[in-house]
Amino acid sequence: MSTSNKQAELIFHLNTRLFNNALEGITDAQAKERISDHNNPIIWLAVHTTWARYNTCGLLGKPPASNPYSGLFENFKAFDPAHDYGTLAAVKAEWEKASALLSAALKEVSADQLAAKAPFTPPIGDDTIYGGVTFLAQHESYDIGQMAFLKKYFSKEAMRYK
Repeated sequence: MSTSNKQAELIFHLNTRLFNNALEGITDAQAKERISDHNNPIIWLAVHTTWARYNTCGLLGKPPASNPYSGLFENFKAFDPAHDYGTLAAVKAEWEKASALLSAALKEVSADQLAAKAPFTPPIGDDTIYGGVTFLAQHESYDIGQMAFLKKYFSKEAMRYK
């Protein structure tokens, strides 16, 4: 088990930028569209990813005053077409708040905190906070990849890595 979170920090830093790039050129109407009955729309993915980033902050010992998306995704709650997940502008603003909080949390977390047992069992074979954070970095990347796919579908433009 590593006692350094540098690699996860690099992935989260990259994801901060990619999240916004994946939403560039997408309208609120497009963000609510589903390409099939068994796919999530971009807005659900964006809100879910922001919710998870707030939870990552909490795992690192820097929980927000409140996660604005609490209750929407606990226990693997699926997309609900009757729920209004808000606008892209609103979720982008929350993403910026969560990103600033995460950046501070990653800088402040200690090796002892990273080595502690996680409150859930990460599916990567490491049940520490470090393992949980590493899994959540991968989970976030997976969500952003789905957003990038849908961006290409709707806007005909690929997500940029810049």
